[in-house]
Order: sequence, then structure tokens, then C-alpha cells
Amino acid sequence: MTSDELRLARAYLSRVAEPPANALAAFVAEVGPVQAAARVRAGEVPPAVDSQTSARRAEDRAEQDLELVTEAGGRLVVPEDDEWPRWPFNALAIAAANGLRCGLEPLALWVRGDHDLTESTQRAVAVVGSRAASGYGQHVAGELGFGLAGAGVTVVSGAAYGIDGAAHRGALGADGPTIAVLACGVDVAYPAGHRALIERIAAQGLVVSEYPPNHTPARHRFLLCTTKAAGAPGNMTSIHVVSGCPNRMPGSPRLTCRVI
Repeated sequence: MTSDELRLARAYLSRVAEPPANALAAFVAEVGPVQAAARVRAGEVPPAVDSQTSARRAEDRAEQDLELVTEAGGRLVVPEDDEWPRWPFNALAIAAANGLRCGLEPLALWVRGDHDLTESTQRAVAVVGSRAASGYGQHVAGELGFGLAGAGVTVVSGAAYGIDGAAHRGALGADGPTIAVLACGVDVAYPAGHRALIERIAAQGLVVSEYPPNHTPARHRFLLCTTKAAGAPGNMTSIHVVSGCPNRMPGSPRLTCRVI
């Protein structure tokens, strides 16, 4: 098995099922990504895997997706890479073991930005909250982002309006590192009003998604995106700036969630 075969297999698998696909992830762990991809394409998989992959198994765009992410200045990071942030995802694995649907290590991550993903998440804190945030809430998030980044801590959030955007801007204002975890492809600017912000994040930090290029956002993906953002920091700490949106609260049992 070559590195190219492995990367193509994981690129295919990242498109063929909607995360979190627990049955597919377990199947990949059992037989390996290359064999799993071949059997998914052929429809020779257990019923639970078939239910997660049958609708999209003919969508084999792995080569095109890898070309698109390269054109966007990005790459596909897979668990077999040294760059893969193994420790931070332990919390999500524990969440999955406890039956939480939002808790699962991704099959792969599409990444834009020059920084190393593992190094960027060694000292990191997620700052997440409502899109419809008050002016004071955004001020607090911005101050948190600025202070954390100024201390060399990576600020992780979801690039959304409100708290997320304020936290990112604070980190950028301190010339510090920040990571945006998107609910769409890394080549898709969403929300459109944050196109310039997302480009700045890609230049100064990282833009990350488990969805392949050209993947459009969908409402159900935003909570999952927030949980992944909260799970990314290596110290498992998330700061939730409350502004009246309880669904933005990360649900992993191993995350230390500080609410302000």
C-alpha cells in the first residue's frame, strides 16, 4: 500500500458518508482504509456500513478533490500522517464509546494553511458561542481571543458570525495563531460575509474541515462542527460565551467547558 493509495482511499471515504459515520469508521479501523474503500465501492460491506454509504458510494471524486484542495492552497491530513492530532481526538473517541452521536474521530481532515496541525493544537482553547451575540458578548470573545493568542495559545472556533468571528479577529489582532473549523469544504467561504476573515485565518493559521472541497454547508453540520472545534484543543478546554443558543454547547464528556 502506497501513501498515494491510502490518501486516495481516505479522500473517497470522507465524501461517501455523512459524519459522524460510526459504522464506517469501525469498518475502516477493522480492515484498513484502502480495503474499506474498495469494498464500499463494490457494495460488499456489512448492513450498517451500507446504510451509511449506499447513497454516495458511486461518488468517487477522490482525485478531483485532492486537486481542488491543492489549488486552494491546502492538503488532506490523514491519521497515518505525523501531522495528525491524535491526542486531542481521544476525547471524541471516548464520547463515541459513551454513545454520543457527535463524538467521533474524523476519517480525514481537509486543511488550508502552512502551520502543522499537531503543533497548532498542542496549546489551544476553543472559544465558541452564538451567532446572534450581543455587542458585549462579542467584545468579551474578542478580548479572550486577543489575550489567548498573545500568550501563544491557538484560538479555535467556527468562523461563524457573532462569537466565533470575534474570537478569530481577536487572535488575528494579536498576530497569534487561530484555527477555523468549518461545516463545509475549506474552499467554500461560509458565511459569505466572512470570506475575507477566512482568508486571513488561512494565511495566519489554519482552516480545517472533515468535509471535502466544494461541500456546501447544511444546518445539521454546525453543531458537529462546534463539537469538533471544541475537541481540537490539546488541553481539552472550551470557553463557551453564552448568548442564548444552547445548541452551541459542546457535548463531549471529556471536554472542560467554561461558560461565561
